[in-house]
Amino acid sequence: MEDHMIQRLPADVLAIGAHPDDVELGAGGAVALAASQGLQVVIVDLTEGEMASRGTVAERRAEAKQAAAILGVRERINCRWEDGGLGDPAQWQKRVEELAHLVRRFRPRLVLAPEGPDRHPDHEAAGRLAREAVFYSGLQKYGDPDLAPWRPRRFLAYRINGSFDGAASFGVDVSALYDRKRAALAAYRSQFFREQPEARQALHIPDLPALLEARDRYLGGLLGVAFAEPFYGEGPIRIGRMDALWE
Repeated sequence: MEDHMIQRLPADVLAIGAHPDDVELGAGGAVALAASQGLQVVIVDLTEGEMASRGTVAERRAEAKQAAAILGVRERINCRWEDGGLGDPAQWQKRVEELAHLVRRFRPRLVLAPEGPDRHPDHEAAGRLAREAVFYSGLQKYGDPDLAPWRPRRFLAYRINGSFDGAASFGVDVSALYDRKRAALAAYRSQFFREQPEARQALHIPDLPALLEARDRYLGGLLGVAFAEPFYGEGPIRIGRMDALWE
């Protein structure tokens, strides 16, 4: 991780993904919505996706930069951890500490990260790393003593490969920004828009953008809007106005 490039200015939202394109797939609409509302959003990719069947690291870096600009995020950084090995027990505590360091540096009010069930072990590992980092970043005696403890107000999980089971805590109406999510995903030409369907099927690779758009359209239909992204929370969510239940 190139620490010298990390800004000290606080961020409102810290969105964490195992690979470049994960945040866009699972939470791209919500990230675009937050940025459009003037919130400061930072994306943290844990790996460079070097194990992917398609695309080079250089291609994915350029694609991630373009996608971040489309979404309107303030900054995107990459931890450059080993793709395919996020769950490595030998590296676990070191990685939790590095993520907790980022949480303290950016002091976000909201953290987004993936969760399972998911066909990719790195996605599940990324979510567990993020949860532990959020917890430990709030402990006085943990980590770098020069950085004050910080615990975000809310941790929300998004899903990528996992099916929509109807158990989401809530859906975020991203209808107005869905074209921006599509455009951000289209930036990942090496991943989603190069192979023919026959080749993709032979490798058992799902058409994730289409699959997740169908999910977002379905949840949006249930909520009476065009598109909504599902998020999974921990514990009850407080509201202060009754009209927030139907706005």
